[in-house]
Amino acid sequence: MKNRISQSHIGTLLLCAAVILGLLLFWLNPDFLPYWLFGLGFGFVLQRFLICFVSTASDPILLGSTERFRAILIGILVASFGIAIVKYLSCGTLDMLGVSAISLPLMFGAFLFGIGMILAGCCSSGMFIRLAEGYTIHMITFVCVIAGYLFAQSHYQAIWAPFIMKAPIIFLPETFGWTGGIAVHIAVILILYVIAQRYENRTSHSDNSIYLKGSLLLALFSICHFILLENVWSVTGAFYWIGEISRTLSFGDDTYIAAISSNLRNLGLFVGALISVLLSARFHLQKIRSKKQIGKSIVGGLLMGYGACIAGGCNISAFFGAATALSLSAWVFMIFLFAGAFIGIKILHKLL
Repeated sequence: MKNRISQSHIGTLLLCAAVILGLLLFWLNPDFLPYWLFGLGFGFVLQRFLICFVSTASDPILLGSTERFRAILIGILVASFGIAIVKYLSCGTLDMLGVSAISLPLMFGAFLFGIGMILAGCCSSGMFIRLAEGYTIHMITFVCVIAGYLFAQSHYQAIWAPFIMKAPIIFLPETFGWTGGIAVHIAVILILYVIAQRYENRTSHSDNSIYLKGSLLLALFSICHFILLENVWSVTGAFYWIGEISRTLSFGDDTYIAAISSNLRNLGLFVGALISVLLSARFHLQKIRSKKQIGKSIVGGLLMGYGACIAGGCNISAFFGAATALSLSAWVFMIFLFAGAFIGIKILHKLL
């Protein structure tokens, strides 16, 4: 009982500190505040409502459960309606935000990312959530994700950029018109939902609404994020700015603000998740168990970082965010992400 009370008290103090830091950030630069607040909100929701993209990809294979995947699909559907309205009212100025090219790097990067997240046991957003829950192994994952990202960034222009320049960029309303584009988008989600539901009915069944509630909150935050910041939520985008600063040694105003803002959002992701964990008194320090666990974390982190860089995003921006932005690339990314997750599971079985 003492431990439970102590954790909840610490969580309350951390929440107060987060509010004070938010006020300080607003005083330093008002542009910083929304990034901090969105980070806190996304982190709290992902942790409290057990939103996990690794489980979304692995549960259908390992457990025969598609509940998390179906909840994510509903979240995408809801968020895409809000973002579609904003894009439509912008008269074209915001149409291509969050829309990516369907390229070889996108496919290969998603595939590598899928393998990596299974080996490491977390995705890019989940890495911060697991750290907040006390999984110390993901400090290694975090470092390796950044290392993999920066390595890919070092030769991105020479090797991968030419493929992307020639690749098609398909914004569904631009290709099919607003009515047709939204109809195609809804059809894709419904088809995937029905397939997932029938697959689960043949294997296992669960009835837990917590994932759906979390996905709906994620959708609401995503809409607000797009309205206020005029872009989709990103996690690995923060690593891009780290690479830019280290490569150019430039601390210009635009680079400085972008780097601080995106990394503040990731810090908020961690702090928001930690507040959730402490308020529910569920923080437990998880020590590193073995050299094999370290090896999987290193390889998985490097693959995730490299894959996210060449794909132009991770499970958040290249899949969830791009799907809400009505980009066809999101569904291509998802296919190769799931294929990578399947291979990752096979590799894990060999290692066990």
